[in-house]
Amino acid sequence: MTQLNRRRFLSGGIAIAGGGALGVLGLSDIAGAAPGSTPGGRPVHLDGREIADGWTFTSADATTTSGAQLASAQHLTGLKPAVVPGTPLTSMIANGEYPDPLYGRIVTDTVPDTLKDTGYWYRVAFGVPRLIPGQRFWLQFEGINYLGTIWLNGTEVGTVEGAFKRGVFDVTDIIAKADGTAHLAVLVGKLDYVDPPSLPSYASGVTRGGRNGGKTGITLKNGPTFFCAAGWDWLPTIPDRDLGIWQPVTWSTTGPVRLTDVHVDPTLSADLHTADITVDLALDSAFDTAKSVVLKGSLDGHDFERTVTVPPGTSTVTLTSKDLACLRLDRPKLWWPNGYGDPYRYRLTIAVESGPQVCDERTVDFGVRRIEYTKPIQSPAGTPLDCLAIIVNNQPILVMGGNWGLDEALKRIPRERLREQVRLHRDANLNLIRNWNGQSSTEDFFEACDEYGILVWQDFFCSTEGPPPANVARDLDNMRDCIVRFRNHPSILLWCGGNEGPPPQPLIDGLDSLVAELDPKRAALTSSAGDTGKDPIGGYSSGGPYHWVTPSTHFSLNDGTKWPPFHNEVGSYSIPTLEFIRKMVPERSWEHPDDFWADRDVNGNGGNGGGAGYLKLTAQRYGEVLNLPDFARKSQLMNYECIKAIYEAHAANMESAAPGKPYPRTGVIMWMTNPAQPSFVWQMYTHDLEAHSAFYAVQHACRRVNVILNSQTLDVVVANHTRTAVQGTIAVTLYDLNGTAFADTSLRVGEAAASDHTVIGTIAPQLNAAPSDIAFVRLLFKDSRGSELVRNFYWVENPARAAGFTSLDDAPAAAVTVVADAQHGRDGVELTVKVENVGHAVALMLHLQVYDTRTGERVLPATFNDNYLNLAGGESSTVRVQLTAEQFQRHKDIGVRIDGWKIDQHASRLQGHGVAVTFNKPALSTHPSTKTFGV
Repeated sequence: MTQLNRRRFLSGGIAIAGGGALGVLGLSDIAGAAPGSTPGGRPVHLDGREIADGWTFTSADATTTSGAQLASAQHLTGLKPAVVPGTPLTSMIANGEYPDPLYGRIVTDTVPDTLKDTGYWYRVAFGVPRLIPGQRFWLQFEGINYLGTIWLNGTEVGTVEGAFKRGVFDVTDIIAKADGTAHLAVLVGKLDYVDPPSLPSYASGVTRGGRNGGKTGITLKNGPTFFCAAGWDWLPTIPDRDLGIWQPVTWSTTGPVRLTDVHVDPTLSADLHTADITVDLALDSAFDTAKSVVLKGSLDGHDFERTVTVPPGTSTVTLTSKDLACLRLDRPKLWWPNGYGDPYRYRLTIAVESGPQVCDERTVDFGVRRIEYTKPIQSPAGTPLDCLAIIVNNQPILVMGGNWGLDEALKRIPRERLREQVRLHRDANLNLIRNWNGQSSTEDFFEACDEYGILVWQDFFCSTEGPPPANVARDLDNMRDCIVRFRNHPSILLWCGGNEGPPPQPLIDGLDSLVAELDPKRAALTSSAGDTGKDPIGGYSSGGPYHWVTPSTHFSLNDGTKWPPFHNEVGSYSIPTLEFIRKMVPERSWEHPDDFWADRDVNGNGGNGGGAGYLKLTAQRYGEVLNLPDFARKSQLMNYECIKAIYEAHAANMESAAPGKPYPRTGVIMWMTNPAQPSFVWQMYTHDLEAHSAFYAVQHACRRVNVILNSQTLDVVVANHTRTAVQGTIAVTLYDLNGTAFADTSLRVGEAAASDHTVIGTIAPQLNAAPSDIAFVRLLFKDSRGSELVRNFYWVENPARAAGFTSLDDAPAAAVTVVADAQHGRDGVELTVKVENVGHAVALMLHLQVYDTRTGERVLPATFNDNYLNLAGGESSTVRVQLTAEQFQRHKDIGVRIDGWKIDQHASRLQGHGVAVTFNKPALSTHPSTKTFGV
């Protein structure tokens, strides 16, 4: 077998290696064929086929078999079924070797840490077509962690270096002799630098070993990998360090000319009236001489065609509106961030034809939008500074985002799960995700963000938690491929070198150069802590707090008197529901926090004194914790008031400076919104995608028109993120602990300016006159026609005798009616649940769950339009819940159950039409005869 030992790197940064037997097969005698096919009618171009089934694997240390033998039809023993895409540990769990270590277990006690100490062989056989004249065969790897060596039919065809680099191999000459079956073997190399595992310790009160990234942080020296798998304050040490073929493997065919990259670059005019589209094509030609080819495509219903000449090897072609009229869009439909308009995407299809053959074809979805990154804000030095402040399509955007540490701890992240995670961010009214250190960089992730209008702050691979990468060139190579691979996505806001501190200077310079070359319209930041590159952008930082603080603390930190205006890391404890706590820790630990809780991150970063400190703080604020249900319900209030304030404090001080407050807020990104594993901290939904009170705190705080109580000043503020001013009246009602209204006032909103905050008035005098330690505050904003714009609800301390909320347990229980209906449609089931407070007492944090009445299990993910309801006497709310047809197939008997702070079950009435309605009795069993929690 003849092998052409050539390896070349295209401008796209993708490794192209291997054969090219076109000279042997011949490029003549194809005249008269149908477009895209040979005279026999078989297509030359075939889109990517995923190689997903039939994989086996084994430890590289467990076999002396060579790559040539593994990549053959030879029968071999000792290999086990593999999940691809997936990691070795994922395959081992699927094979029953280990239970899922993230539920009811301590990871490092369940799975030996030796899994990281070897590489792994993967093997698969797959059918391939008989190649026809002019046809080329390509093998593509979307992601291998950490190093991959590829063998096909006994021949080594190339390598892939770094977890975020694609490998594309021309294996035409090998497949031409394959006789219908190809045998593929991949050696996944182990990490060059590893630390021992970090072990959980509840008693320590700090993260595993007191340090993120392992004992020394040396994992970062490897460069582009999932370095957080060494162990973080939000992730246990993953025993295989997430090695493996973690992204799909596909094959495809083309004709003699391949489209290696299609870059679509829209330029939107300042008045938003026109957009000029530039299309840059990277081509790879196997012809021996220059050839004329035809580029055919379609954009927005308009077809186009252009003949160009391509030389042998690699080349580029640029198409502009001067070449093709359809590349100018008049009155273009724009891509908008979530909450500001439709995230519209255009579709470009383009093919390259040689004679009658369609050699290759691509489809690119892209968005048209215009981004400005800075505005001048007075710095602490007293001079204007270009500060990070996002404007999209001439609309100022207060960034309200969430950090993702890792999409999933074991990289079990099928497309639908990932889409649900991004959808939850849309439903929470967020507009940005920060992809921390690029650990979740996949096509599926960016496509979901495009679809749901979520901007992406795209980090790269450096962090201050360890040494710099040993191989800078490898890092830059992975960065290059990421930029080229994902730059068509309108969701990507900016590129950032890494986490919390500057990478080495060669990486800073390298990133700046790559962005200038490949994607010059986007900003490039040095790190999440600051920018030291050319023309630096200022006014942002990370730095917490990462633990629970009072709402007034967040308002104090973000009142416009403190630098910087943009805060990209701030978070809190985020305790899940009772059902999930019982799912993620073993029963013997339910009432007794211990190392099982520590493995689920309960110590956080130690900011509240660890888990024990947080429990003590909960008891001080809401009363002694009596049992696990009591802990869960009190924690939902702790979640809600703190996390809601993180976003409301920024919204209540956004855009405009005020006298004595020169630093208006421009953005906040919560640490974190997506959990990589079952956890007690830093999330707005759980690992199984249940939205608990933190989610609704975010959703309520990030409404595009909101009325906010500033808990520091007791001012009532309208936060208006929209393009138009709003007017109307705010009805303010204050209730005492028994639910009796003791103050009622009306505040006129003459005009709350667009994209700004407006202070409307204060409730300090009324609140100071509260007859009890605690007051409930309802804010109801109606427009000038009397239509409700938004309502908001708070429980607050009486400033005259602030003593926390321990007396909430003395409040009377609420009586409610719940009426649920089920409507079945082709796409699934919609539940309509009307909840009404029919008593006098305030109904606090009423929580609905959808569950399977046969098993008692929650039905997830369930899309609620609202939850954790707060209703004064006589108020009602209608909640809608969407379930898919597939969910209903799995859960034929569904019900709705309710719990809350205190519910009078005897005085309440529950009714269902086609759906059962019950009380969630375990969650309401918060007062045992004797205390059991922590005893």
